[in-house]
Amino acid sequence: MTSDIRAEIRNLVFGRDVEGLASRLPALTDAERAAVAAELPGLLAELRESPLPVAAVGWDAFGRTGDDQVAGWSELLMMVGAATVPGPAGAVTWLMKRDLNPRWAGAPDPRPLVRAVSGRPAAWRADLAVRLARRVRRPDDRVVPLALSLLRAAEAAPPDHEPLVAAWLSATTVDADPLTPHLLAKIFDAAGAGRALAGESLTPRPSHWLGLAARTLPREQVITGCVSRFLRGGDTQDLRFFVRLHTLVAPTPEESAVRLRDYLRLLPVAPGPVADLAWRQVCRARLDPADAAEAVEAMTFRQEAKLAVKGLTWLDRDLARHPERIADHVTALTNAYAHASHEVRDRAVTLTLKHADHLTDPAPILEGAELLPASSARPLLERFAEGWTSEFTPGRLPDVTVPGPFPVAGPQSGPPVETGWIEVEAWLAAVVREAHTNPDLLRETLARRFGEDLRPVLYDPPTWQSPRDWCTALARELVNPGEDPGPQGHRPSYRRPFAEERRAAPGLSGDLGQALYDGMLNLAATAFRLFPGLRTVVPLHELPDHVQEEFLRTVDAQAEPYEPDDPYDPEGRPASAPWNRLHVRGCARPHAFLLSRLDELLRAAKAGALPPVLLATPTRADGHLDPGTLLDRLAECADSGREPLALDVAQALLRLPPDPAPDLAERAKATAPAAAAVVARWFERGAPPPPEVELTWTLNLGSRVVPYDEHVLDQRGIANVSWKPVEPTGLDALDALLAPPGTRSFRHESRDFWPGMTPHHRELAAAHLAIGLIDRFDPPDVGIDDLRELARAEGPSGPATALVLAYFLTVQGDDAVPPLLLLAAGNALPAAETGRLLGLLGRRTRYEADSALPSLELAARQGAHAEVWTILRHFLAVFLPRTGERARRPHTDAVLLAIDVAMWTGARGEIPEVAAQAGKPGSTSLTRACRTLHQLLTGEV
Repeated sequence: MTSDIRAEIRNLVFGRDVEGLASRLPALTDAERAAVAAELPGLLAELRESPLPVAAVGWDAFGRTGDDQVAGWSELLMMVGAATVPGPAGAVTWLMKRDLNPRWAGAPDPRPLVRAVSGRPAAWRADLAVRLARRVRRPDDRVVPLALSLLRAAEAAPPDHEPLVAAWLSATTVDADPLTPHLLAKIFDAAGAGRALAGESLTPRPSHWLGLAARTLPREQVITGCVSRFLRGGDTQDLRFFVRLHTLVAPTPEESAVRLRDYLRLLPVAPGPVADLAWRQVCRARLDPADAAEAVEAMTFRQEAKLAVKGLTWLDRDLARHPERIADHVTALTNAYAHASHEVRDRAVTLTLKHADHLTDPAPILEGAELLPASSARPLLERFAEGWTSEFTPGRLPDVTVPGPFPVAGPQSGPPVETGWIEVEAWLAAVVREAHTNPDLLRETLARRFGEDLRPVLYDPPTWQSPRDWCTALARELVNPGEDPGPQGHRPSYRRPFAEERRAAPGLSGDLGQALYDGMLNLAATAFRLFPGLRTVVPLHELPDHVQEEFLRTVDAQAEPYEPDDPYDPEGRPASAPWNRLHVRGCARPHAFLLSRLDELLRAAKAGALPPVLLATPTRADGHLDPGTLLDRLAECADSGREPLALDVAQALLRLPPDPAPDLAERAKATAPAAAAVVARWFERGAPPPPEVELTWTLNLGSRVVPYDEHVLDQRGIANVSWKPVEPTGLDALDALLAPPGTRSFRHESRDFWPGMTPHHRELAAAHLAIGLIDRFDPPDVGIDDLRELARAEGPSGPATALVLAYFLTVQGDDAVPPLLLLAAGNALPAAETGRLLGLLGRRTRYEADSALPSLELAARQGAHAEVWTILRHFLAVFLPRTGERARRPHTDAVLLAIDVAMWTGARGEIPEVAAQAGKPGSTSLTRACRTLHQLLTGEV
């Protein structure tokens, strides 16, 4: 009989007969249950090893583990185990087995399983239901529907288990649920209950749980439960249901008065909806002066402008009846002075001035006024600060000084460590001079500083992009001429030569046949060297004797490569293939110019043609080259019989003052070198004019780039920098540097050199820095030091300088103020263009223009107030919202700063965009600020 029942249950399981099991399991006797339970481990093991059809899972079963194989029968096995395992604890352990509860599977249908255990005693089923309910951890646990169904079927009291409450609330609702009397009252204490009910709504009528709680639970319990839940804390989503439930029951003033202290505690720190609810209850109660002061102070402390305005509005009505109480609300007023909302600040100032006669101690008001913008603080200072004057005392702009002389250094300084452009230029000048006057001492000095250990790192790469590498190569060339073996890809493959000439395979003739034959031999030899087992598979003995011999020699030659004793000895190594480490593709034009100049120096050293002196070494620390010094160096080259290097001449010309100098031209013509004629023409004509930079805007749409539409507000704009080609100078290197590049460059490693390369051409250096600055890609590697160097340079400024300055005002803030002040001190600040571009960055790119406002205020206070007003005037014309656009807080912040700076500078003259905003109906913060600025600029009342 026992074997029959085991076979019967086994057949029902393998036949997937859920209904058959649900009907048969309750009728089992105790002996039959014990017999089936004893077979469960074996049945589980058998199912682990059995193949699982794809249809059993419903989707691809490939790649599953042994545990996954059981999942197809998990519901059947849960039914058998729950109905046959002797104790409730063991049954729960079986139901929770990991084999039966894979993460990817859905919850089992609880109805067959409840039927399967219906033959057990009621107390046993209740114990099973309670134990299983205690195992619930999350609302989405797989056993939640089963646990709830068992509790309902057994009519058992659910355990005191908080996750069960949230799971019950998240599950499908049941009419006349027997669990409701036990669990509904626990929603105020159970963690996760509020989040599970966050979707409940009051409109158009209360949803299920709101209506059920309001109808079922005692009114006092609901109010007390909601308030206690608020005091426990939580975010808006956790408390949303309780706010709506509290609103639904609508406490009376008497009920709210009992909990007044609790509502006051909620005002400063609770989430916005809770604080709003608490404020409504506080306003309905009778407040003594101390409670009123606490309530208003809490409301003005909050960051939500809506709540702070409510507090100030209530305070205004209260002071209308009791103006003498304003001293009790000074803290609330000063809290509002520091609020982020302009409306809150303005209301607080208006309220203070309205009841100023009742304030006996103005010290806290004056202290709080320091938190206000100058335009908002002004009426408070006029009213409460005795002897206060509105006169603005600006700081002093920095003095414009002539940079000091260019430092003189020896070959023992400078590279190979990372150094600035001044150190590199000084080192090059010292090395070139010493190579001419004292080469032996120079060789000793460089050998100590640039050791042989640098050679592998230096000579293996195919390109050099850092000026440091070129300087190191120059030093090593002077120490050991000809030691550079070339990049690894250009070095000969050092293999032992064959003693005999190879023979081509039959059917292959000529050079092509020999090349194919050699290639096949090398390929096969490489395979045999990498996979030695091929020797036992491939029948080499079947090949002709001469092929076997040549093949084995090729294998041996690959296994034992020939290396020279010293690859850096030019006498003991084979000649390398032609190579050049100068690769300027993708380089910015100034970077390519610098690398080409360093390559020229290295080639001259290899050819023994270094001049006695470098013409381009500056005479001033900003890169300026004195014309007289240049002519003296030309004469020195003439005396030595060496011609100056072409790119050295071009760099020297860029460092000369830009104005024509006919007298110096005559002196240059009297000098012998051919380069003197180039210098003379430069003196006669002067430097080319600065580039007329033009900025055009396009829009990055991901797959394509289109012209920017002025009527579309999109922050994917790209600023394209270009300029008209200048008149050719006759020097190819200079013409390339002065011409706009066709595409964006990605290599800017030497950008700190650029202002020193063009000390009198600030806009040219800025134009190359600005290329790709505002683009679809990440910004180029440009730092605040580059802006500082631009500010120290000379020459006119234009849109490129303005774009670089506007960019750093948005991303670096106060660090951009010193360069701005230096440009202003030198009358070189393109203020109007900077303001316009700052507005365009805020409208068309991902950069936030409002982050520049504190920096502009700092610059105005430090002496650049006139220039800052020009920036703001043009900034507002672009930045303020257009018709149909939504006003944001940065718009108001910009107008308020403009009001302050306009008062400091005494500015006059209408700004059409401000006038348009001021003429709009309504009383928003932006509209009120624009009206104030418009009245200030036009004198209208």
